[in-house]
Amino acid sequence: MDQPDRLGGGTDPQLESVFEARDSVAAELARGVLESAGIPVLVQSFQVPWYDGVMTAGAGAWGRLLVPSHLADDARQILTAYFEGTAPDTEAPSPPESPA
Repeated sequence: MDQPDRLGGGTDPQLESVFEARDSVAAELARGVLESAGIPVLVQSFQVPWYDGVMTAGAGAWGRLLVPSHLADDARQILTAYFEGTAPDTEAPSPPESPA
C-alpha cells in the first residue's frame, strides 16, 4: 500500500541533498530554517549507534538534509542567506527618541 509522505511530491518524491551538517545541532538549526520557510526536510544521519563520532570522521559530516528536488535550489538559497548573514533583516526597531 502506497502512503503519501510528509515531504510532498506524492508517494515517491525525488530527494536532493542541500546541506551537510557537521553535527546534530547544525542539522536541527538548518532544518528549522527550511521548515519555517515552508520547505519540507528529511534529516539523514550518517551515525551508527555505539560508534560515537566514527562516521563523522569517516564521512566528513554528521549527516545531511534532503528536500524534494523541485525545492532544492530554493532551499540552498535560503540556507546560504541564513548562514552568511544575508537573510532578510529582522532587527528590532530603534527605541523612540527621548523628548527634549
